[in-house]
Amino acid sequence: MELIAGLEGYISNVIVGILAVIAFFLFLRFLIVFLKNWWLDESQAKFAAGINYIILEIKFPRDNEIFPKAMEQVFASFYQVYSFGIKPEKKWLEGQFEEKISIEMVSSKEGIKFFVRVNKKSRPIIESAIYSQYPGAEIIEATKDYVSEFPANLPNEEYDIMGADMVLGKKDENNAYPIRTYLYFLGERKYEEQEVDPIAILAEVMSSLKDNERMWVQFLISPAGDALKDAAKKVIAEKMGKKEEPKPSIFGVIFSFIGEMIKELAQIFTTPPTKEGAPKIEDKSKTLSAADHEVIKAVETKAAKLAFKTIIRIIYIDKKDSFSNSNFKAATSAFQQFGIQNLNFIRPAVLTMTIPERFYAINKKKKLLRKKKLIYQNYINRDFTNFTNVDAMYYKSLTPSLMNIEELATIFHPPTKRVMATGLGQVEPKKGTPPINLPIEE
Repeated sequence: MELIAGLEGYISNVIVGILAVIAFFLFLRFLIVFLKNWWLDESQAKFAAGINYIILEIKFPRDNEIFPKAMEQVFASFYQVYSFGIKPEKKWLEGQFEEKISIEMVSSKEGIKFFVRVNKKSRPIIESAIYSQYPGAEIIEATKDYVSEFPANLPNEEYDIMGADMVLGKKDENNAYPIRTYLYFLGERKYEEQEVDPIAILAEVMSSLKDNERMWVQFLISPAGDALKDAAKKVIAEKMGKKEEPKPSIFGVIFSFIGEMIKELAQIFTTPPTKEGAPKIEDKSKTLSAADHEVIKAVETKAAKLAFKTIIRIIYIDKKDSFSNSNFKAATSAFQQFGIQNLNFIRPAVLTMTIPERFYAINKKKKLLRKKKLIYQNYINRDFTNFTNVDAMYYKSLTPSLMNIEELATIFHPPTKRVMATGLGQVEPKKGTPPINLPIEE
């Protein structure tokens, strides 16, 4: 009896020790995550403050007949800003990050304008990429950022806003599933015979604004490296029944070790398991259906092209006495045409869309106002997410989508001349000069 009592005391002490170790590592993990977010955010903010960003206005030819394939090549050229991996010491000590490019469509009652915000050092890359595919375009540096037309803090007593971040409907590695691209809209027809332009719906909505209305659409992109390829590998492995186990973190290894110790201690009071034959290895591979083959082919096709981390952000502004959300709803609905039922689609991110939080029963109006101000700040600062404000904790669950250059070219490109939207801010066709030997009458 004394032996059993001593053994029970020993076991209880071990369990208390294990619980203390678990509590210590949980606290340590919380501390590391907190310091990581705080330190990295602060260091990257300082690094970003040292970048000389410029705003370039792009005017495309009014008689543009070039279909989105050309814009795909433009995005491919933009990839030259990629650093091919930032060293950890540069990331954590200096706050370096992959360069971000913001491509923007801006509309008012005067029409639609196109802008690019980029590091001044990368201006030659942007200009050569656009001129190579759109030789009739004009690129000029804006004297000021168009967002300065409004106060830096909206909504206010005069103006209200609505906003949303548009992301891929399938998250994480499922970003590898593609959306419907311009190749679908093209079908079997030739470019010059094309009558359907994927950007027509959005352009029509943006060209129908009145008085004090503004609509800003931002395509914030940053080179994704091999992220899309890695995501595609996981999806394909899962489809084939060979899903890989994720590599455990250091905390996962520690907790796994502690769990094994608890199991071994628990077995002291149980009967040892009987020996059996060697375990059978289960074949997890499966026979693929025609639908699975189609999905795998689509995922492989998407992953074969360069990809960017992407957030599409829409902001609608108007005076409070005339504010209507109909134009905003129409703009977000314009992205529904890119959805494919068994693959992917584009949707507003509920966590950033300016609607009341579903789980907030108290101070809904106050929280909605904070949400509007945060997404407006993210737009004018061209930020993927905002980690600096405690009220923006919900942004942590929102990550940029992985979109390849074909997908980006589908949803952002200069409208062709067949788009009937009014007010497109484009350059007039250039007139040719008269022949040198043209006879002159005296």
